[in-house]
Amino acid sequence: MDFLLLFWEYFKIGLFTIGGGYAMIPLVTPMVEKHGWMTELEIVSFIGVAEATPGPFAINLATFIGVKVGGATTLGVFGSILGAFIATFAVVLPSFIIIMVVTKLFDKFKTNKYVQYVLYGIKPIVVGLLLSAVLSILCKVVLPNLKLTAITKDGFSQFNWISLLIVCAFFPLSRVKIKGKRVHPIILIILSAVIGVVVFGAFGVTQ
Repeated sequence: MDFLLLFWEYFKIGLFTIGGGYAMIPLVTPMVEKHGWMTELEIVSFIGVAEATPGPFAINLATFIGVKVGGATTLGVFGSILGAFIATFAVVLPSFIIIMVVTKLFDKFKTNKYVQYVLYGIKPIVVGLLLSAVLSILCKVVLPNLKLTAITKDGFSQFNWISLLIVCAFFPLSRVKIKGKRVHPIILIILSAVIGVVVFGAFGVTQ
């Protein structure tokens, strides 16, 4: 039953996610929390791993969650492998079907005014989903006790100022140009990983 539910949930996410993998985050987070598959903090950690892992972000995240869900069953390692396959297959299946249909009907779609109206309406929604993903992740990292769905005074009791400093340092660093070229994202990923190991691992800093 868990595998059927995993397929159905990720099929819906793949069907309605518009704007790339980051726009998927506002859909994934409440889904995994609703079914008790993982906590919000675990999701943030999985997002970091999926982003640092080679390959498309959305597929990586689906694979990781599939491993987590499948591994919690009685099937053990086989369950993890099966869960990873089901979640990954389910999230790409809607896109595959839609692309096949669009490819066949592209000439009609590209000149259809109603299709253009739909695309114009979707664009601001995509921006909203991306902003929601950024805000939710930033709040969970900087204010780990804060829940955006129910803001209380206790949500501000813990403030991770070191994480905020890292964000404030790396964001402008990603926009810096050296000899006309921006700093490569791979360099930033490696550098941030080293800082994370040193600050949060070696020195045991938590906030």
